Amino acid sequence: MAEKKSLSKIFADRYRYASKLEKIIIINEFIEYTKYNRNYAARVLRNAANPPPVVKLKKKKRNRKPYYDDIRDILKEIWRVMDYICGKRLVAILPQIISKIKQFNSYELTENNIHKLNSISAATIDRLLKSARRLLGRKGTSITKSTKYLVDKIPIKTFGEWQNTSIGYLQLDLLAHNGGDVYGGFLYTLNSTDIKTSWTICTLVQDKTMPQMLKSLSAMKKSFPFPIKGMHSDNGTEFINDSVLSFTKKHEIEFTRSRPYKKNDNPHVEQKNYSVLRRNTGYLRYDKPEHSDVLKELYKYLNLYVNYFQPTMILREKHRIGAKAIRKYDPAKTPYQRLLKSKEVTTLVKKRIKKIYDGLNPVEIKNKINECQSKLIRMAAPMRKPNKIVKIRRKKEIKHTKPKWRRNLTPDNPNPFLERQKFEEMKRAVEVLDKARDSYSKG
Repeated sequence: MAEKKSLSKIFADRYRYASKLEKIIIINEFIEYTKYNRNYAARVLRNAANPPPVVKLKKKKRNRKPYYDDIRDILKEIWRVMDYICGKRLVAILPQIISKIKQFNSYELTENNIHKLNSISAATIDRLLKSARRLLGRKGTSITKSTKYLVDKIPIKTFGEWQNTSIGYLQLDLLAHNGGDVYGGFLYTLNSTDIKTSWTICTLVQDKTMPQMLKSLSAMKKSFPFPIKGMHSDNGTEFINDSVLSFTKKHEIEFTRSRPYKKNDNPHVEQKNYSVLRRNTGYLRYDKPEHSDVLKELYKYLNLYVNYFQPTMILREKHRIGAKAIRKYDPAKTPYQRLLKSKEVTTLVKKRIKKIYDGLNPVEIKNKINECQSKLIRMAAPMRKPNKIVKIRRKKEIKHTKPKWRRNLTPDNPNPFLERQKFEEMKRAVEVLDKARDSYSKG
């Protein structure tokens, strides 16, 4: 096509000032090179010689008032309570949150507000929250050590073998709260996720010794509302050992492991390490008894909040067209909703979790989580020094090569715990300065 276009420009210059007989000869020659239809070839040469003027149509501006603008503040509050989730997940849980707000009178909602919240789309939610999302990192250290024995007794399960899995098969991972320093003792969290329903349980672990690990595994097993059929872990020594193997055999649980250095074999729990744990506990070092007490209280509310009020989307299909990967997800649902609609769960289990759900207020639970996070930050975060005013000469302006709307002004997935940590550290620094001033003035 590029060669044909260049030929069109060359022949057009000759065609413009040629006589009628000369134009016939030029068109015949042009058709011989390009194999165009005669009428189309004549039109191409005419347009190339005399290009038609470009007429820009002015778009008429509509003077329509924004329909959802009056519910922006209410939507921000609901979004904050739901831990800043995306629009597709938020629109799936909105009807339940509205009914809970009515039940506990958490906010004042008019009939007009309720009608608009029920009819809003995921794209409109993202558009309304775009400015708030801008106002809202860092990776932890790995403590997984490989083992040289028992690898033949525990079978491997890869990422492609999790399709059509029934309820009760879990993926496990151990998360370290070391603040980037692996030396000394510190607390851990056992993160466990059911593959089919995304039901997630966070359990505090005091250390990696076998008694503590078995105690945490037993507590985790009791926390799930349905019986556990299988456990899948990485190759760390905390899981691949005789004690855990005998624990699974005793409780008739199928035990599998992932391939070494292949995190994609454990995709469900690896994703929850950030979306559930790091977003709510941050990257601080927790190594004291008071930290343990607050973390236990935090996980008590966090497990309820994640499983009953946080919708998830599970990947159902993935295929490639050339270099592009096409992914299709199921509609966003909470783990609680998935359990209620499942035929694998008994009626007794459904009644039990429904009774728990009827007494839960998401606004109150989120406030309790925020209180626990503030306590953790005050106990574990380092003292932030007050910022000194430094005069810096302004550098020459650098122009961006990318258009303004394509620049990444903020991270795509902000961590609310880190933002709260920064605010609490600065607040504590101001309090220390005020105390110092008071003691100086009294002295």
